[in-house]
Amino acid sequence: MFTGITTLTPFKKSLVFSYGIFSLFLSLLVFASGLYFYLIKDLNDQSQAAENALTHRMDEIFRELKHIVNDASLSCQKEDIGQLRHKVFYSPIFKEFGLFDDNFRVYCTNFGVNNFNIFSTIKDRIEQSEDHTTVSLVKSYILGEKTFIAFYLGKNGIGANGLAPPKSLSMDIDHLLLPDYPYELTIGKLALVSNELNMGSEILDQKNISLDDWAMTLKIILPSNVYWSKAMTLLPFGVVLWIVLWALSCALHWGFLYYRRSLPHCLRRAIRGNDMEVYYQPIVSLHDNKTHAMEALIRWRSPYHGQVSPLSIIEISGRLNLLGDLTWMVLRNVGQFYRENQKLLNNITTAVNVDRYCLLNEDFISTFTGILEEYPELKGRLGLEVTETSALSAIELPLMVSRFEHVKALDIRLSVDDFGTGYSGLDFLRRFPYDTLKLDRVFIASLKDDQFTQQVLTSITKLAKELNMKVVAEGVERKDQLDAVKELDIDSVQGYYFCAPLPYDQVLTWLVKNK
Repeated sequence: MFTGITTLTPFKKSLVFSYGIFSLFLSLLVFASGLYFYLIKDLNDQSQAAENALTHRMDEIFRELKHIVNDASLSCQKEDIGQLRHKVFYSPIFKEFGLFDDNFRVYCTNFGVNNFNIFSTIKDRIEQSEDHTTVSLVKSYILGEKTFIAFYLGKNGIGANGLAPPKSLSMDIDHLLLPDYPYELTIGKLALVSNELNMGSEILDQKNISLDDWAMTLKIILPSNVYWSKAMTLLPFGVVLWIVLWALSCALHWGFLYYRRSLPHCLRRAIRGNDMEVYYQPIVSLHDNKTHAMEALIRWRSPYHGQVSPLSIIEISGRLNLLGDLTWMVLRNVGQFYRENQKLLNNITTAVNVDRYCLLNEDFISTFTGILEEYPELKGRLGLEVTETSALSAIELPLMVSRFEHVKALDIRLSVDDFGTGYSGLDFLRRFPYDTLKLDRVFIASLKDDQFTQQVLTSITKLAKELNMKVVAEGVERKDQLDAVKELDIDSVQGYYFCAPLPYDQVLTWLVKNK
């Protein structure tokens, strides 16, 4: 089980504090930059909305002037004046209307007959305009201030002009931009509406929009005081962000530690770092009571999980596709074992378990040959124990035979491990060139009291002898089991009765004592 994760040691307390400082800095950075980019995006969005609103307002203005022109005549009778007054009364924008002819002479307004010429500069702009429209700023004696005025000349030779206070033109964009974004609306170089003079703060960003059809420019500003005002309003969210980042940082740290200490991850590192031990269990001959063979067995004590069972190692390695790496690690350890103890191990063979699907791998022979070249001491002294974990398909069967032939050609012994508990049958022994057959401990455990087991093992032993195979009984732990095995004419015994699996130094001592 994992240890040391829930107890806050001084180191971990300092780590939590460090994550608090780091997450505070990160949250300030994220909060400040996030708010800035949000306001920049909002400025762009509101600027686009303001441009659309102003364009829509100008379209309405000239649509209203076109309606006046369509209903107008070149006279300025009482009815004409009344009609203009009626238009002014119901206009949402204009406070004064006038009519002018194709000589650009204003001859009638809603106040009565008039007779004055439009400025030549305005006349030129109307004539040059594709739609015969233009706008300007003039001094209105009626409104008493500089006023927006729009001109339109119709195809019938009659033109209309309308005067409006600047506020009526900007009221559509006020609710979009104010109070956050001050703006200035100009016609030419003259300001029509300006509320950016008294901002009292620095400019963070601004947008400039040109409406060329009406010589208008809309400048929209993002002042710094808006940024700080929003920051104070959203400060509680910043605190929440800090707490979330702090918790996330700690969770990621502990999660990473958990992952590093998880059994699969530790197993992967142990295999690739050669951090496992190889134990050796002697196989004792019943003919001379001497040890001529051993089996290499993997053992591993994880720093976080304690002693891990070999079955768990094999099962997890299979899921992680690491059985090949595990096999190569064991083979290299056995090779080093023989290199360092050549004299003592000269007449002893050692078997290493190999999964069938490792043998079927296309890289098996080349990698295996490379290890034998790296450790030539293994030639003639190494055996492979193949466990019958699953049935072979019609495609896999000839491939497995080919692999076995390659292995035999390298002077390597072959054993079938745990015979009788998997998918093999008696025909299985005939198909493959095994040197040794190992009887599973399940049979040995019930050998004394089960007559049927005795008959089965007698038949298997006889067949193995006929096929020139040696027979090894696994799992012999008691004297009565040993006596029952001897009656079956089995060659060798492996089990705790003689010796448990031993680490490097202890097995050497055992071999010296039991020569």
